[in-house]
Amino acid sequence: MTAEPGRIANDTEISGCVLVVDDEPTTRAIHRALLAKQFDVVTVASGHEAVQMCREWLPDLILLDVEMPQLGGYETCRQLRALTTTPIIFATAHQSLEEHLKAYDAGGNDLVTKPVNSEILLRKVALAIRQHQATKKIADEKASLQKMAMSFLSSMGESGTLLNFMRASVASRSHQTLAENLLEATRNFNVHCSVLIRHEGGPTALSADGEPSPLEISILEQSADMGRIFQFGHRLAVNYERVAIIVADMPNEADFPELAGRIRDNLVILAETAEALCDSVDMRMESTVRAEQLQVALSSAEEVVSVLRQKYLDMMGDTRLLLQALVDEVERTYSWLETNQAQEAAISETMDKSVQRILALLAAGGDFDEQFDLVMAALRGSGGGKPIELF
Repeated sequence: MTAEPGRIANDTEISGCVLVVDDEPTTRAIHRALLAKQFDVVTVASGHEAVQMCREWLPDLILLDVEMPQLGGYETCRQLRALTTTPIIFATAHQSLEEHLKAYDAGGNDLVTKPVNSEILLRKVALAIRQHQATKKIADEKASLQKMAMSFLSSMGESGTLLNFMRASVASRSHQTLAENLLEATRNFNVHCSVLIRHEGGPTALSADGEPSPLEISILEQSADMGRIFQFGHRLAVNYERVAIIVADMPNEADFPELAGRIRDNLVILAETAEALCDSVDMRMESTVRAEQLQVALSSAEEVVSVLRQKYLDMMGDTRLLLQALVDEVERTYSWLETNQAQEAAISETMDKSVQRILALLAAGGDFDEQFDLVMAALRGSGGGKPIELF
């Protein structure tokens, strides 16, 4: 009989199966008749039979005689307590405090005196079963809550592992670093893993024990043909185009289905995340190479511009010197040209005008020096002569 939801069942609504243990056939029959009004009843004639039966099947309550040959009631109770917490009520003709204490010390829950009163027996049996069921329900609920709490904490820890992997790897500048971060993340799932990242420079393989063995490398490289997820015994392969993870000691799926499923799901997320990060690593490595090449080119350009500037300045100086030397040389020829002062003045004036025109042309390009300064500043960056910082 089952109580309605939301209402506590009274003693007459409690049901279950009672095991009666007594060596007297008449007493067993009486107890069966009394208890059968409300419960299912099974009887045995000795303590040995009771212990053996309870190894294979547990009743809701045991009504146990004290005075029995071979294995007495108290010793039977102690052996039963090693097997179960099922409530045990002693039935005895003894009413002394000493006997009651013996029953309590043996592990009994209650005691009825012979001859047994029908109403008292039914009430005590029902009460003991109800209390036991309530205690068991509370224990089950507590275990369920503890399991939920542990699962929640475990999930939080696993989520933290995935987040930490992303934080550590998003700025990775090499596939070696990415592989190391991936391997470190798998350690948090308490499994032995090997990881492989495929890239243009050749595969990067790492194992939880350090350098992977040739066999591990072979398995990792061949995992590309195993499909996305492939499990063989305690080994699991999670494979993407560029990332592979091999687990050597997956938990038994039959014994730990929830744990195995969680580990598998988390490793798939790790592999998928690492797959996406591989492109980021490729771009960073390419950018680094280009930056180095550009830095070399800038250094060379700076040197070339510096040389050109100096040659330009040298040319300007040489041109002025040559013009002055030309004027001086012409003026020195006046003596043997037999020219008069008027002619010499005219020649000097003509030459001076020509020199001034040449100097004017040179002056028109005089901002070359300033342009050289601008080019040099651009090559060095805007930081006061410091090299251009690209990253």
